[in-house]
Amino acid sequence: MGGIQKTVRRGWEYFRERGLREAARRTVLHFERKISERRYVRRMMPTEEELAAQRKDCAAWAPRFSVIVPLYNTPMDVLREMIDSVRRQSCENWELCLADGSGEDHPEVGAYCRKLAQEDPRIRYRRLDKNMGISGNTNAALEMAEGDYIALFDHDDLLMPCALYEMARAIREQAADFLYSDEMIFESPRITRVVGIRFKPDYTPEDLWTNNYICHLTVFRRSLLEKAGLFRSAYDGSQDHDLVLRLTEAAEKIVHVPKVLYLWRSLPGSVASDIHMKEYAIDAGRRAVEDFLHGRGETEVRVESTEVFPTMYRIREPIRGNPSVRILLTADREGAAAEEKLRRLEAGTSWKNAVWELIPGDRSQGQPSGGKSLSRLLAEAAARAGEDYLLFLDGIPETLTPDWVQEMLMLAQREQIGAVGAKMLFEGRKDLRHAGVILGLGEAGIAGRPYFDRYDDRVGFFGQLAVVRNVSAVTDCWMIRREKFEAAGGFDPAYGDSLFEVDLCLKLLEKGYRNLWTPGAALRGGSAKVYRMDVGMDRASFGADSRIFREKWKDFLAKGDPCYNPNLSLKHEDWRIG
Repeated sequence: MGGIQKTVRRGWEYFRERGLREAARRTVLHFERKISERRYVRRMMPTEEELAAQRKDCAAWAPRFSVIVPLYNTPMDVLREMIDSVRRQSCENWELCLADGSGEDHPEVGAYCRKLAQEDPRIRYRRLDKNMGISGNTNAALEMAEGDYIALFDHDDLLMPCALYEMARAIREQAADFLYSDEMIFESPRITRVVGIRFKPDYTPEDLWTNNYICHLTVFRRSLLEKAGLFRSAYDGSQDHDLVLRLTEAAEKIVHVPKVLYLWRSLPGSVASDIHMKEYAIDAGRRAVEDFLHGRGETEVRVESTEVFPTMYRIREPIRGNPSVRILLTADREGAAAEEKLRRLEAGTSWKNAVWELIPGDRSQGQPSGGKSLSRLLAEAAARAGEDYLLFLDGIPETLTPDWVQEMLMLAQREQIGAVGAKMLFEGRKDLRHAGVILGLGEAGIAGRPYFDRYDDRVGFFGQLAVVRNVSAVTDCWMIRREKFEAAGGFDPAYGDSLFEVDLCLKLLEKGYRNLWTPGAALRGGSAKVYRMDVGMDRASFGADSRIFREKWKDFLAKGDPCYNPNLSLKHEDWRIG
């Protein structure tokens, strides 16, 4: 189905759900995104002058790259374009290792490659006795490699002409031993027919466990293979995911180059076109993640495919013991109504080893109780708590998943995890209130809610709303082990009623913890008329709190959120290009 047909179909579905105005807004947004993608494609192409400068710049210091390509019955037009994209690299210190497992009915592949190898000694070709599958063929190409760094390249894709130069520069400046870039999927044969541009975060382990977001372009020091091992045929279909999991575990310095350096061709029958065309890849990826985690000693972990994307995974593990949870809820003064809402929430929550504490307040006046700030009230409540875990909840929502506390406990119990945030929708609607926090996002440029007030279709940018993902901060509904809360210093009393939760999350990052957001814990509550995309802007003390936050975390804000991408907008919440 073509792009326009898909857009019309989705627009019709949205119209039936939300009405004409929202359907029109969504359709306009879709085309705005497509226009911004096309503009980006025009901007990302380096000029001949820029390429010449790169060629001169890296001539003396670039490492040698071994570009690894397994061939199998490659169409000739695609083969020519693939090899030409390597030959046009502005960094010329490369070798192209071609291992050919094509059938005897495709002799033209070998004839063409042999001709090029005679013309350019950097092109190395090996005809295989038989097709050994994607892993076996790639390993054969790796055996030919003599370079300092390996670059993995599929036989029907393209490299940007500056790809190896940008990787070489990152290696030189940051001493990286594993690198990856952003990538673009295009509908063959025209690269201007953009299917999607995948702008990635910096290295985030849990993101990689749930899906191979690293994918292309992957470059790594050849010596890493001695630690991680080669490709394994048992995972053919998701062999890249299997290897990347092992390489990143072995690497000392992982660097993300936030530029589109790889062009992934969408052809009929390819994974880029439709993952369901290769069902075997689904099971291979699931087994790769599960076996990797078991190898780390996490033997009770189970990995399942998500309903939305079968090659994006849900990682399940049992909760250790019967931990106690103190649930601290802040709510406007609603008297008996608040007590009744709290009783319904408690009754609808399946985790029973919990103590519920309601902290009343008045959002409009910014005075929770007794003249104390919200940060102080919650800090005092946390200090009184003797439970194993603290769960902070802004408002009294209704639960959409009775096991929402278990879903958060399952993640918060991990040693390296700090705060875990839940998925929240607005009351009576299917629009998102909380899907994590992005630093620098929003009107004030401090901290914003991505997807704020957007329709929840369980997908998001490249499926990220369907899986657990790494985030820099969470708010609205989140959990933390009490000892980690205390180790991070708790809430900073300098804040009033806003931003103190985001501040704590950044202190957790400084301590070496990672923060997560999960769609498995889902609740609904609050009004879009009250909350803002900017975290805390609905609170009276936001002005003073934002000044404290901006000064305290100016270096973090200047560097940018590592769980976001510098190519994306900080003014819009929908992951559009900036």
